[in-house]
Amino acid sequence: MKKKIIVITILLLLFASIGYVLSKNKKEIDQKNVAVDRTNIPVAVTVIKLEKQTVERNLEVPATVEPSKKANISAVTSGIITSLNIALGSKVNAGQVIGAVDTRQQQINLSDAKDALNKAQLDYQLNKELYEGNAGTGQSVKDAKRTLESARFKLSQLSQQIGDAKIKAPISGIIVTKAAEVGEYAGPGAAVATVVDVYNLKAVVFINEKDVYKLRTNQSAVISAEALEGKSFNGKVNFISPVSDENHNYRVELIVNNQSGVLKAGTYIKVNFNLGSESSVLQIPKIALVEGVKNPFVYIAKGDKAEVRKITVGREFGENVEVLGGLNEGDEVVVSGQINLTNNSKIEKRTTIK
Repeated sequence: MKKKIIVITILLLLFASIGYVLSKNKKEIDQKNVAVDRTNIPVAVTVIKLEKQTVERNLEVPATVEPSKKANISAVTSGIITSLNIALGSKVNAGQVIGAVDTRQQQINLSDAKDALNKAQLDYQLNKELYEGNAGTGQSVKDAKRTLESARFKLSQLSQQIGDAKIKAPISGIIVTKAAEVGEYAGPGAAVATVVDVYNLKAVVFINEKDVYKLRTNQSAVISAEALEGKSFNGKVNFISPVSDENHNYRVELIVNNQSGVLKAGTYIKVNFNLGSESSVLQIPKIALVEGVKNPFVYIAKGDKAEVRKITVGREFGENVEVLGGLNEGDEVVVSGQINLTNNSKIEKRTTIK
């Protein structure tokens, strides 16, 4: 009995000890989890004082070059293809004959039509002479004339069909697809190949309303591509849309001179317009933007507090971005530490960047 009492006593002491330790640990954890009021603790930030900066009035915008012309090469008349002198990558000129369809039957019909025309001419002349000599009738002359005109029309029609049997390239360029081979049947209008003009490429850019008025038709531009470092190409504006899109940007098309054939369609390029003058614009470092250019806002220092400012941004100049609205010259913009800020947070300006 005494032994049982001793064991129970030991167990009770053990449980009591464990409970004490757990209670003590919980108190310590709860103390650590108590939220610290940091509203009065200033956040260290770095600010920059805004001032206008002079920039070159060069406007650089991205684009992708694409073919200015693309066309299908097709047979005008139906028939078996008897020749097709092209391959992928072949150069062709506008109007160049690159193949033909079978015209043997048309050639036979053409020979018959020539004979029929000669006979019709003789018959007409004979009936005319007989009528003039009072040995024939006016109706015979009319009938012979109609037969002659019909023979001429049929001959012209067959000659046209034989001419149309030649397969010609509609534009100058490079063959990029080939859809038929010699011996296959070609229907009228069916594409046998595709030709792309790679010597005069097209670039489409979208220009904001502030800059579009500085552009004009036939204005030159310099085209560059990262894939072709050190090379540049000449571009010329051939269309400026008179209507903007919903973002007040205007479609501008340029023809890019690529007579060397070096630049390939689909290449990512940069189009640089020289606007011919300099101007001072308000700029901020891109790192000041809390959420980037898609939702542009910054914090500015107002005494010992941070204030949210929604801004309107424009062009990018390297690591800087143009500010079109929302900030003024002399404002102090937070460029470091803004991740820890909310509107009206207390701040401590550690460094000011000039």
